[in-house]
Amino acid sequence: MFTKKRISIFFAIVFIFSIILPQIALAQATAEIPIIEDLTQIEILIYGEPRDDSLLNRVELLEKDLVGRTLPGIITDRVKQLKDFVITGTPEEPSLSFKINSTQRVLQDRITEDPLLPKIEDLELTIFGELSEEVLAMRAEKIFNVCFPEGRPASKEINIPAGTLIPVTLLDKISSKKNKGGDTFTYQVAEDIVYAGSVIIPKGTTAQGEVIKAKKASVLLKRGQLELDFKSIETLGGSHIKLDMAELTEDEKTRLGVAVGAGIAGLIILSNPIGLAVGALVPGKNVILKEGTRLYLEVAEDAKIMSLAQ
Repeated sequence: MFTKKRISIFFAIVFIFSIILPQIALAQATAEIPIIEDLTQIEILIYGEPRDDSLLNRVELLEKDLVGRTLPGIITDRVKQLKDFVITGTPEEPSLSFKINSTQRVLQDRITEDPLLPKIEDLELTIFGELSEEVLAMRAEKIFNVCFPEGRPASKEINIPAGTLIPVTLLDKISSKKNKGGDTFTYQVAEDIVYAGSVIIPKGTTAQGEVIKAKKASVLLKRGQLELDFKSIETLGGSHIKLDMAELTEDEKTRLGVAVGAGIAGLIILSNPIGLAVGALVPGKNVILKEGTRLYLEVAEDAKIMSLAQ
């Protein structure tokens, strides 16, 4: 009787754990998602793409590339340290992204969309004439100190509200006749974007958008259509701001000296949730956005960033 009772208890315990353990595993997996997202963001920012390896190996490789050794602590704290060092930073100690982007602005008057590693290599060749074999943290610090020898540039954290206008210029020609969904195009910021006395995106900063849909004009007088997504653009601090096509008010059009479709003969511009829809006013005409076309985008949602004070 005693044995049967023990067996019953044993199976009861097994049954309970068969229900509880999967729930614990699911909770742990869910908790790790932000870590993976942060890690992927750091890798894309530095290398241009995420690495294909175990979570621990990815963290250790980043640590060794950045500071030459693995860091102590649990993996969540280590990823947070990496994110703070590469992206977040503070006014007292700017992030690695801020240092490289600030240097690029001083030397080249723009921020390119390249990952940080090729940016560092390009700046080293420009400044020193050769590539360094030191860890990325030391390489970035040397580049930064050459351009700001008398101290660090004034930086501060500011909140950029949704709706902040960003004038941009297309660097590629886009056509409803020749382009197709999935094609990419490049645009650049047309002037320094200054907010609350700080430069948040320098003039000349480049970014890539994507053609979501392109329809040719038909012989049956159906007008051509383009649907574009401008995605996001990198700020001085290394964070990215999501951009949408701006819906300008009449007051803004007057103040900016633009009209709907200005510079795009025969076109009308309409905003939608995923980007820009452009349709020809004249039936049977294809949509053509020429290289050099100036457009107005806007910050899609409130964003907190590190900026360079004027």
